[in-house]
Amino acid sequence: MKIWSRTGAALAAVALLVSGCGGSDSDSDGGGSGGGGDGGPITLRVADTNGAPLYFLKYGIEQGFFEDAGVELEATASSGGATVIPQLVSGDLDIAGSNVVSVLIARSQGLPLKMVAAGTSTSEDPEQDFSALMVPAGSPITDIGQLEGQKVAVNTLRNINDIVLGHMLEDAGLSFDSVELVEIPFPDMAAAIESGDVAAGVLIEPFITVAEQQGLTIIGRPYSDLKPGLQIGTYVMTEQFVNENPDAVSAFQEGVQATADAIADDPDAFRAALPQLGDISPELADQVRINLWKGETDQESLELIQGLMTTYGLIDEEVDLDELVVG
Repeated sequence: MKIWSRTGAALAAVALLVSGCGGSDSDSDGGGSGGGGDGGPITLRVADTNGAPLYFLKYGIEQGFFEDAGVELEATASSGGATVIPQLVSGDLDIAGSNVVSVLIARSQGLPLKMVAAGTSTSEDPEQDFSALMVPAGSPITDIGQLEGQKVAVNTLRNINDIVLGHMLEDAGLSFDSVELVEIPFPDMAAAIESGDVAAGVLIEPFITVAEQQGLTIIGRPYSDLKPGLQIGTYVMTEQFVNENPDAVSAFQEGVQATADAIADDPDAFRAALPQLGDISPELADQVRINLWKGETDQESLELIQGLMTTYGLIDEEVDLDELVVG
């Protein structure tokens, strides 16, 4: 399994930038520290993975939860993983929605990041896991143990996929690097699997349900296989931004928690909003598996993931989670 990539190289370049200039400038043009208090809402720019993670933010915006917290949130789509971290550190974003693996790698490289809220978590019920390892229709492959030496698509390299697939491979009696990971965006992944460019791929909703409709088959549930309810996503800010804008941090956390609570209380309302949030059909919205959002960071998930990261060589030594997580 590859453990380096263009995103890893980008993080290394940003680490050099940070060491030279001291991190992002929260007072740069378009920064998120403006507004708030008597001056109106705080404007914050965030990018999160296209699909369910982004729909969560859009739902909170449309329901007014961020506005009620004093935040004007500008949410845009990303391809996920480490791709948004350079934008965050350079000051082009105030908040990055990423996965915990990419953030832990970045932090281990010296990037000044803080986890301020939890992003997506998977279901406690494996059948409702919003991730799936999928193969083409008619494929003889029925489990990950048959993928040794073959190409497997992931949305970005050096992210949560390295950990969950590594764990599944080891459970199947193989080494964690027994497959070759290939970076393909979620919207293009099913086609790559169908065409044979890759033998399998790790998708998330709503791309899983679309792929099922096209005949692709699920052979594993990577997230819940590691831990039911595993926290996958996280929202991060730079240390400088957190230190200089505590009101913005608290307001964003409040909006995230209110959105998470609303979806937990009434998941059907969130499902009903998906056609507008994600430009997907009502029929598809009725079938997709809904993520979990908890708002607060799950320390158990972080400890589990970080332990495997050191085992698999994604980081040399564990980072201080107490220093990384903002309560």
